[in-house]
Amino acid sequence: MISSAIFAITGAFLYLLYNLGYTQIYLKFSINDLWYFPLSLLSVLLIHETYYYWAHRWMHKQAIYKKVHKVHHDSLTPSPWTAFSFHPWEAMLESLILPILLVTIPLHFSLVLFYLLIMTISSVINHLDIEIYPEKLQKSLFGRVFIGATHHHYHHSEFNTNFGLYFTFWDKWMNTESDKML
Repeated sequence: MISSAIFAITGAFLYLLYNLGYTQIYLKFSINDLWYFPLSLLSVLLIHETYYYWAHRWMHKQAIYKKVHKVHHDSLTPSPWTAFSFHPWEAMLESLILPILLVTIPLHFSLVLFYLLIMTISSVINHLDIEIYPEKLQKSLFGRVFIGATHHHYHHSEFNTNFGLYFTFWDKWMNTESDKML
């Protein structure tokens, strides 16, 4: 509940920043948005992925883990509820990225909503502990690039692998992807 309150306070703070004109959120859609919309979405996802991967690895350091991230890993078998189960310190750390993105990158309001939807759906899917993607899709380029329930299951069962959020590239580059994913 405290974590939910932290995310709600962050949302209220962002709404205040928006009303005061401090965010880069815009409402008018122009012809330029036809190319900028997908580019900005990809940029936001890649920035968030990078932030999350390194913050997540940091939270697995022995001195930090028990104080910050253990609450999330108390779910050895993840469920959709695990996607929202955080210690308040982790919730604060995770809530930082959205204000940073919204005050620095011009984003259409509809893209912000779509991004929030992607964040929520992705997190729930990754914590299902039941793979919803067919095996053929998992073995395709899609399955090698995007994280699903199987990828994140190994994170919860092995603890020191598969730190990514949406994509597998940091785990591949930093050699932290589970051997079971190969």
